This record gives sequence, structure tokens and C-alpha cells, in this order.
Amino acid sequence: MKALSFKSLAQIPLLTDLPEALIDSLSKSCRVEQVSRGDYIIERHDTSRRLFFLLSGQVRMLDMNRQGQEIALAIIDAPTHFGELAVVDGYPRSAAVQATTRCEIASISPKDAETLIYSVPLVSKRVMQNMAAVIRKNNLHRLVLQQQNIANRLASYLLGQLPVGMTPTQKVCIKNMPTQYDLGILLGTTRESISRAFSQLSEEGFIKKEGKSLYLENIDGLRGLLEDD
Repeated sequence: MKALSFKSLAQIPLLTDLPEALIDSLSKSCRVEQVSRGDYIIERHDTSRRLFFLLSGQVRMLDMNRQGQEIALAIIDAPTHFGELAVVDGYPRSAAVQATTRCEIASISPKDAETLIYSVPLVSKRVMQNMAAVIRKNNLHRLVLQQQNIANRLASYLLGQLPVGMTPTQKVCIKNMPTQYDLGILLGTTRESISRAFSQLSEEGFIKKEGKSLYLENIDGLRGLLEDD
């Protein structure tokens, strides 16, 4: 089993500013894995309660709709953590986690995860803050899916990526945008519809795409689209 370096684990936001001795101890108890694109790290209803750290790569959280189709709840990039809900409430996994790129992940046992969350006040606070953020994002996601026009749905998603406190006059660069396929899953539509929506927003001067980065050129205009819907 590959040893995990202190630096790799210390980059995880949940663990930043913790005592070196604690992170070093965690690194020694971690199980490290390389995951290929498309592989499932967690299956829905899995009873495993390990806490995961995404060291590199990108994953998506998946659920099923009433028609039995997979829908994306979120797409997250390293470095981060996931899987804390099952650690806290003890229930089976509510969503699947699938690698969208090649990933390196580390995980700790339920016992170690509980000790970390309940015995370290800073970690407890961050877990609660993360859960609150997830609830807010899920509420926003439901509002996004209520948009009938796909271009407006995309605009709503993009506005949801803005940092807190942004002013309408500022331009924003969103790096490492999900693929159009992943956005289709996330926004409840097809890759082709997302492609057309990007073209529409670009032609109207709201956005500009450069490689994997996307520039929001007219934030007020994007908000206006939603107000007119």
C-alpha cells in the first residue's frame, strides 16, 4: 500500500491548520487508492462509512430520479473530502460517487473518522459548515432545474458559481468547468442542449470560453435573463 505524504493530506481544506502530529497520524492510517475515470468510489446505499479525501482529480455525486435515470448532484475537484454524512448519521450512502477523471483518493476508517470529527473542534465546525453549504447548493440546484429554457438553466448554474460578494460590474473566470456531458447530467438535459446553450450565451455576449476556463462577461445580463423567464 502506497504511503501518504504529510503534504498530500495537509492540502485538504478540512485538515488545514491542524497540528502536524495529528495529520501525520492520519496519513499513516489512510488507505490510498488510484481510481480510473468512470469507476465508482461509492455506490448508492453502500453501508461503508469511511471518510474520503480526494487528493487529485475530479468526481461527481450521483443520485437516481423517479425514472431510474442517473442525475448529478454536484461535481467536485481536488483537494477536498467527501463521505462525512454517513460517518455522522450512520445510514447507508444517499448518493454514488464516480470519478470523472483519473483520481488519487485516501480514506480513513469510520472509527478514525468519528474521532477526527467529534474530537477536533475545528474539524467539527468545518463539517457543519460544509453540510450547510451542501444544503444551500441543493436548494439552488432545485431552482436551477425549474428553469424551462436550457440557456437560462445554464445561466442560473453559472451565477451559482460566483464567489460571495461579487459585484455586477466584475468579470469572473470559472476554471476547470465540467464537460458539456457532465453539465448535461447536472442540469437534467443533454450534451447537445448544453452546447447550444453555450453558443447562445456566447453569441449574446454573456460568456466567453477559453479552453477549460469560462469568463462571465456580463453578470447583470445573465441575471436579467432569469428575471425575464
